[in-house]
Amino acid sequence: MFGNKNANKAWVSRVVLETFTNIGKMTVNDYMAELRRALREKQRVMYILLGDGEKHYTLIYDYMAELRRVSHETCKIKSNQPYPTLQPWFGSFYMCLDGCKKGFLNGCRPFIGLDDSRLKISYGGQLLVVVARDPNDQYFPLAFVVVENECKETLRCFLLILIDDIRDSQSNRWVFISDQQKVYYIT
Repeated sequence: MFGNKNANKAWVSRVVLETFTNIGKMTVNDYMAELRRALREKQRVMYILLGDGEKHYTLIYDYMAELRRVSHETCKIKSNQPYPTLQPWFGSFYMCLDGCKKGFLNGCRPFIGLDDSRLKISYGGQLLVVVARDPNDQYFPLAFVVVENECKETLRCFLLILIDDIRDSQSNRWVFISDQQKVYYIT
C-alpha cells in the first residue's frame, strides 16, 4: 500500500473520513484492513478505466501500422534487447503527424521548442514534445516521442530523427529552445 503512487493524500483522507464517519471505535488493525480493502478497490477501478498496460504495449505495432495506413505519418519504434535470450522491451516511440509537419514547414517560424513531462503510469517513462510558433504566435505541435528516460543519447536520437523528418529544400536552419540549460551538439 505504501509503495503505491496512486494513493495520494487526498484519496487517503477521503477514505479515512468515510470510514471514521460510520464507525465509532476502531483498532489499528481494523483501520489498516479498511485501508487495504479500499486500495484494492481503487486498483480494480483503475484497471477497469486504464486497462492492462502490458497489453497496450503489445499493440503498439498495430497502432503504428494504422497511423501509416490512414496517412503518411512518420512513426518509429525502438526496442531494447541487450541479450538475444532476453525478451525485448520498449525503448522509444517517435511520431510526427504529416499535417503537423506540413503546417510547420509552410507556415511556422524556424524556432523549435523542446519540453518533457514524466508519465505517471506504472511503467514510467517520459513524453518529449516539440512545438513551434505559428504566425498568430500560438503553439503548434510538431512531434512527440515517448522514451524510458531523458538523457543526452535519447534527446540526440530524437533530434536527429526530427531533423531528418523536417528537412526540406527551402530551409535547413532552425533554432532549438529548451527549458533546461543544456547544450546539445547534433552532428
